[in-house]
Amino acid sequence: MEVMDNKKAAQVWQRVTGNNLPMRNTGELLEMIAEEWADASTYLHLSRHLQGKESGILRKLSEQEQAHTACLKGIYTLITGSAPKVRTIAPTQEPPMQVLRRCYGREMHCLAQYEARMSDPEYGPVFARLAEQEREHCRLILELIGNLKRAK
Repeated sequence: MEVMDNKKAAQVWQRVTGNNLPMRNTGELLEMIAEEWADASTYLHLSRHLQGKESGILRKLSEQEQAHTACLKGIYTLITGSAPKVRTIAPTQEPPMQVLRRCYGREMHCLAQYEARMSDPEYGPVFARLAEQEREHCRLILELIGNLKRAK
């Protein structure tokens, strides 16, 4: 007779019933959507004030953040059965260096959130990919900051 592992049985049962899955906190998910949307708006806004390679990098960052927003909205829709309602804030008028400093901090915050959710049984691979892209965003922001410092 085969012995059943109680811990494994509990994990399977939780997966079947949907209890205790990390992404069941829709409030946190809404905050993540709002944060990604704010980043996308900020990068697009900043891309219009810089030129050349820097502007192109910022447009690319904006597009990727919009894709992150769409992924998170998709997760929210699958969990709740309805589209999320998120309020966004318009970008502020500040010097590019100050904006990029704040963006770096927000990217690090998003990275930590995604890394914490990589073990999610349903969406873990998506969060792993988002974390990978956030790491690259951090690198690109540091590159932008380095180029701005050199230009001044």
